[in-house]
Amino acid sequence: LGTFGRAQDTSPKPLDAAGKKALDVDKSLIGAATKGSELLANLTYLSDVIGPRLTGSAALKRANDWTVERMKGYGLSSVHLEAWSMPEGWQRGSAYARIVEPDNGRTIALASMAWYPGTPGKIVGDVVVVNAKNSKELEAYQGKLKGAIVLTRPPSKLTPWQDIEKPSGKDGFQFKGGDKGGKKFGGFEFDREFAKIRSEFFAKEGVAVMLTDSSKHFNLLNMTGSWSGTDRPSASNRIPTAFVANDHYSLLYRLATRPAPAVTRMEIEINNKFVPGPIAVYNTVGDIVGSERPDEFVIVGAHLDSWDLGQGTLDNGTGTCVALETARLLARCGVQPKRSIRFILFTGEEQGLHGSRQYCQQHKADLAKFTAALVHDTGTGKVTGLGWFGRTALKSILETELASLKDLGVADFLKRAGGGSDHASFEQAGVPGCMMVQEIAGYRFAHHSQADTL
Repeated sequence: LGTFGRAQDTSPKPLDAAGKKALDVDKSLIGAATKGSELLANLTYLSDVIGPRLTGSAALKRANDWTVERMKGYGLSSVHLEAWSMPEGWQRGSAYARIVEPDNGRTIALASMAWYPGTPGKIVGDVVVVNAKNSKELEAYQGKLKGAIVLTRPPSKLTPWQDIEKPSGKDGFQFKGGDKGGKKFGGFEFDREFAKIRSEFFAKEGVAVMLTDSSKHFNLLNMTGSWSGTDRPSASNRIPTAFVANDHYSLLYRLATRPAPAVTRMEIEINNKFVPGPIAVYNTVGDIVGSERPDEFVIVGAHLDSWDLGQGTLDNGTGTCVALETARLLARCGVQPKRSIRFILFTGEEQGLHGSRQYCQQHKADLAKFTAALVHDTGTGKVTGLGWFGRTALKSILETELASLKDLGVADFLKRAGGGSDHASFEQAGVPGCMMVQEIAGYRFAHHSQADTL
């Protein structure tokens, strides 16, 4: 893809003989893709038979083994699993909650944040809103939170659901559309340092449970979370924490902010299990070997792991099966690229891009021979562009080499990329990283929720 950072002519170049040959390859691939596909069959199997694929789970390992067989069946070379290590596993159990005062009969829809402990059986506690934005304001709650079930912020102000599918932002794929404007996490300004201080304060004061707004329409639940590190188990230093459906969180907030002497109490029980580590987790890897430079690579990838509230179809069964279908089509059409194309299905993406980061670390000595890493991770929507990290030197190359994609509706080959997926690990390691820019197609509703289904 040339050299980066140098001033150069960015106008498209006319096709030479090699370019015309490449265009014929493009037409062959596009024709093959329109005449038959195994994408939906693979996606159905991955979703219905294997199901959700939480990092470290047996289901994820079954998915690894299945993708190995798919790659081998499509004719890829050197297909294998590459291991990396995670410090502890986690298994979701049941989660139940209801309001007991006022006795309005309301059960509450919630789901534990991943890699957080459950409660010590069924507990009953006062619901308390802690309106503290800094350490000084926390002091007002000293001695008042023992056994409390805590809300730390007002309900999210959701974008009207009719507008949720509309694009937001002029660059890249923007899917976090639940809240209006600002650089936010979960709908509110997020200060990591204060969050750490607050958690330590809550633990010292004996808070029983923390609840946070799922910030989604239609009472869909949200999900995220990861292990706390390698030095000590997450169960030992975390307060049970759960996402609550937006309408239900709003109800709890209204009740808990009534004037005294009104009291709001909840009954809650969360059951989770930690699996002691270290645990081996795997990336699935397979190659189409280059004809002239077999030791140089372009990576085509996606992440195989998913959250466990749904089936992991949208995020990221779609990307996984697009990568597999790409491999199948290239092999079927007999394409012999000059450089090798390496297909990688990463794991641990949802907990912090761990699989791709580990891959870059394990292959650090070889990264100079990696030309680019292209990742698919934004659902079912039509691809409309390619998102890079400001690499303007690519413009003339991409516009010339990928001109045949314009007829398919790919209009911009050099959009600005967002982070948040495995392409970012390669970019940080010095390898140009690209993620597809796609139409939203329901992503904002289903993302990380129980609606992520086939």
